[in-house]
Amino acid sequence: MPINLQPLSLPLHGERLIEASAGTGKTFTIGLLYLRLLLGLGRKEDFVRPLSVQEILVVTFTESATAELRRRIYCNIYELRIACLRGQSINPFFIELMSQMTNLSDAASTLFIAEKNMHQASIFTIHGFCKRMLHLYSFEIGFLFQQELLVDETSIQRQAVIDFWRRFFYPLPLSVVRVVRQLWMGPEQLFKELSPWLCRQTLRPCQSLEPNTSITQRHEDIILEIQELKKEWLTLDDLFELMTNSGIDSHSYNYKNLHLWLGKITSWAQTQTIDYFFPKELSYFSQKILLNKSKKGPPPHHAIFKQIEIFLSCPPFVSLRQCVTSHARQEVYSFLRKKKSLCAQIGFDDLLEELDKALHKKNGETLSGMVRQQYPAVIIDEFQDTDPKQYHIFRTIYHEKPNIVLLLIGDPKQAIYSFRGADILTYIKARSEVNAHYTLDTNWRSSEAMIAAVNQLFLRKKNPFLFSEIPFTSVKSAPPNRDLQCSIQSKIHPAITFCLQPGEGVGIVDYHQFMADKCAESIRHWLDKGALGQMLIGNKKTKRPIKASDITVLVRNRDDASIIKEALNRLSIPSVYLSNQDSIYRTLEAREIVYFLQAASNPWKKSLLLSSLATSLFNVNAETIDELKGNDIGWRSVVEEFICYHKHWKNHGILSMIHLFIRKRQIDENLLESDNGERRVVNLLHIGEILQEASITRHSQRILIRWLVEKLEQPDSKTPVQKLRLEHDGHLIQITTIHKSKGLQYPLVWLPFASNFYALKNNYYHNVQSLIQPLDVSEDLHHKEIEEKNRLAEDLRLLYVALTRSIFHCSIGITPIFKGRRKKQGKSDLHRSALGYLIQHGIPSDARGLRLKLQELNSNLIELDESCVITSKIWRKYKACDPKTSLLSRHKLSRLISSDWRMTSYSDLQKKNQNIKTMMINALPDSSFIFNKKEERNAEKQIVDLDFTSHTFPRGSSSGVFLHKLLEKLEFDTPLNERWLLRQLRCQGLSDQWQEAMCNWINNILHTPLNETGVSLSQLSRSARQAELQFYLPISRLLTAKALNNVIKNDPLSATCPPLVFYKRKGILQGTIDLVFFWENKYYLVDYKSHWLGNTNSAYTKQAMHEVMQVQRYDIQYQIYALALHRHLRRCIKEYDYKQHFGGIIYLFLRGLDGTKGSYGIYCVHPNSEFMNRIDDLFFHEKKSLRDLDGL
Repeated sequence: MPINLQPLSLPLHGERLIEASAGTGKTFTIGLLYLRLLLGLGRKEDFVRPLSVQEILVVTFTESATAELRRRIYCNIYELRIACLRGQSINPFFIELMSQMTNLSDAASTLFIAEKNMHQASIFTIHGFCKRMLHLYSFEIGFLFQQELLVDETSIQRQAVIDFWRRFFYPLPLSVVRVVRQLWMGPEQLFKELSPWLCRQTLRPCQSLEPNTSITQRHEDIILEIQELKKEWLTLDDLFELMTNSGIDSHSYNYKNLHLWLGKITSWAQTQTIDYFFPKELSYFSQKILLNKSKKGPPPHHAIFKQIEIFLSCPPFVSLRQCVTSHARQEVYSFLRKKKSLCAQIGFDDLLEELDKALHKKNGETLSGMVRQQYPAVIIDEFQDTDPKQYHIFRTIYHEKPNIVLLLIGDPKQAIYSFRGADILTYIKARSEVNAHYTLDTNWRSSEAMIAAVNQLFLRKKNPFLFSEIPFTSVKSAPPNRDLQCSIQSKIHPAITFCLQPGEGVGIVDYHQFMADKCAESIRHWLDKGALGQMLIGNKKTKRPIKASDITVLVRNRDDASIIKEALNRLSIPSVYLSNQDSIYRTLEAREIVYFLQAASNPWKKSLLLSSLATSLFNVNAETIDELKGNDIGWRSVVEEFICYHKHWKNHGILSMIHLFIRKRQIDENLLESDNGERRVVNLLHIGEILQEASITRHSQRILIRWLVEKLEQPDSKTPVQKLRLEHDGHLIQITTIHKSKGLQYPLVWLPFASNFYALKNNYYHNVQSLIQPLDVSEDLHHKEIEEKNRLAEDLRLLYVALTRSIFHCSIGITPIFKGRRKKQGKSDLHRSALGYLIQHGIPSDARGLRLKLQELNSNLIELDESCVITSKIWRKYKACDPKTSLLSRHKLSRLISSDWRMTSYSDLQKKNQNIKTMMINALPDSSFIFNKKEERNAEKQIVDLDFTSHTFPRGSSSGVFLHKLLEKLEFDTPLNERWLLRQLRCQGLSDQWQEAMCNWINNILHTPLNETGVSLSQLSRSARQAELQFYLPISRLLTAKALNNVIKNDPLSATCPPLVFYKRKGILQGTIDLVFFWENKYYLVDYKSHWLGNTNSAYTKQAMHEVMQVQRYDIQYQIYALALHRHLRRCIKEYDYKQHFGGIIYLFLRGLDGTKGSYGIYCVHPNSEFMNRIDDLFFHEKKSLRDLDGL
């Protein structure tokens, strides 16, 4: 059991481990121990001589922590010196220290020397310590003294991977390159995969190429393995009978499915093997799957089943990936070492590597002795964040050595930085090697109720952090904090509130949306009560009303922060995201300032001025800009204004010009009226300062603008100057990540998304014995189980950090959460989250079981809130005013600005209907085309050896985009340029063999008659058609799903579809029509579809296309597109008549067009005029149209 630490009597010799729980005064304790070492206070076996600030080594892990430690230690030295001079102090710890001193005057002199030498104090980051040792003992080590320290190695690492890609992949045969391109499209993707390998020397590959084995040989071995499996499969002739006579599940393995699956696998087995493609149906015949599916009888047994299981346990792609990444790591790492050596450069991780190597050379023990002599006392702060290399260095120097003191201080419960390389298993190993363990048992941060509530929550499990080596020890409240409390209307508020979302369970999206609204509603309630003096925090004597800056919302990442910020914005509650690490070059202000600078550099070019005026900086609407173009006097004033900017830039510099622009156009006032206005003003001024600095070496305006454009194309948030600056946050709700909150404290905390957890993204796992982290991309189940345990363990530590930030209260959003698309009923996935692990003891449970567990916790400390009413009431800042000065009042808006206004599209209206879509698929009599549609998702990862026709053309979204772009660029009425087509195919990464097939296919598309008029695309000149026609439709009325369903049910296609489900909408409906053409005095709307419905043209029947239209809800698409065109024509054509001028809607299923009249693949629709009038009135009750972006 750890000993309760008494910092003024702790033995200062040997190795000692101090575990300081959250809020127990770790930094304060370090300060006291430092004072004792300075003054030589302790037992006989301790350091009886005073140590200088140069002899006491203090190591921590960040520059900010180093600066904070240096400041705190300096303050302690100064305060104790003054106390010694006065002979008295009100600090009880100083009083005890002074009682141990034999001469206060001598102590004051010693402290004065230390105070004056604090700039030389040995307080470093781990990298700073290593760098100092390498330079100080460079001759003994053989270290090159003059080396450039690389702050960021990303660029050199990227260059090394590009070099490897060129040297390694370019000489490979086409067959191997084809497979490699399916793994990585280019060196950038390979670089992203290799990044963790390059940064962590403890990572080792699980599998690598054997000596003298090339990737080509490995590829040929894999091809041979696939061929042998195919050969074995083709020898089977009784597999169907074997399956039907076994105890296999007859529902899944029914007659229809077996014939379909066996047929697909057999077809695959009969093809020539040129790549690693295999049908997914092969997995249905793995021995393991068959065993799981045979519940009512003996499973089918055959040697081929085991062979398939072995084959799928390490698929070919994975096998090759393991080998290539292993080889790439070795080659890239070797390249980096040579490159940095040649350029006399060294990275941060290299500092640790070099010092560790030096300590293990022949004279390593001598070097260790020199370091111990220089630093006999070492304090390592935040030791839980160490990694194997860092621990190895200090272990080598200090472990079991005489005449030293090594104090390892940290809290393993707060080890949350594994993404930076911190390794909790290293801490556990170090803990086992240090015999003297101490702990701090008093929390100086939180209220007594908050401490008790956290204790209650974590004591529910024997090992709440999974590892027995990381125990949870209850802490007690510090005496001054025992009467801290939060009250609402004179009633004590519980320390923890669990906000339970109603229902049987929800998915991630719904959980996030509900809890964000619940969080915002709760904060609005708190602010209202605080403004009225009804919600108070503090001790019993000095309570005060809460304010916005007292409230902090803790999240995992920026996406969660965005959801919370949007919810707060909807209630008009201002907030700030404190963990924003984005680059300034990713902001809207950075993009828009480019347009302004381009106009200011050339104020005589009309197009540049128009682009600048269209930005949000000028706050000028489109109508005003349109009027300016026709108003000579108004336009002349604009030109003169920009000429003024041009001259000011030239004479006074760019920053002065930007300030002039802000003043002249009142940019700051305009932006502050918008959402995130303060954020935008800060960004604008930040960009101005960066540009002023850059202009020192870039005197030309054009060169400076080009430099800014390059920065926009390659932003780097790691560069300090690029990081977004914080706006003033004193009056705002704070949003920050749990990682950033570590070490900080907040009066009131909200944890809205604590029920969520994030799946593993790493390809490495921990080997507990060796501390090595093997990198494994094979998705080995055992390895995944190990790392899943580590994932949960870190999530538990993250939850602990989050819960211990609050002083008075913490609200937590909880719900039975379901991952994936399964039914949201029954046992949820909550137990896999840290919160669920504590509440449900890691056992799956349904909503009722969760509610019972939460009710068990219900007490004065912890309450359960099951209210689901969210009023969405706008927050209005309340401020009491003096009746004598209340004659003045601000102008009140006559109406509220709608919070439902947004940009939306056809996709937004139907994206919540995925479950309905699945039901429709299941209801169709023949849904084979849907099955193939699902295959498209993986099509880009497959290369299939089939005939070159429209039916074998690669499927997937990228192929669909390619066909759309091709048709957009084509001249329909001129012969096809085959050389141009070949270039397009190559850009898409397609073989030259596709050229002839594509020529034939495109000619078929162009010459197929589209309707009864006989018109084909080849008859349309450029002036008679408009490709990619963008539109923006106003939704003036609040659009609800019910209202839209009532109108569209009059469409025959829509009448057969289930009702749409979407949130109410108001604002702008946007979209892009593939093609609009004019023929025989009528306008037609065309949409291209690249769906694959079968292997022949005859598969593209009216019925098959009707089913696709129905399932994909293309009825909504063509109704919206038709309305947009109808509005546009009504505005542009005098005496417009829908029946006379609107020709209809044509959907072209491109794969089914064969160039003949009445061919397959054409689906025509023509809504009647009554329908168009009703849907027109639904979206916009006045008969007005919206200006289109592009004219016909």
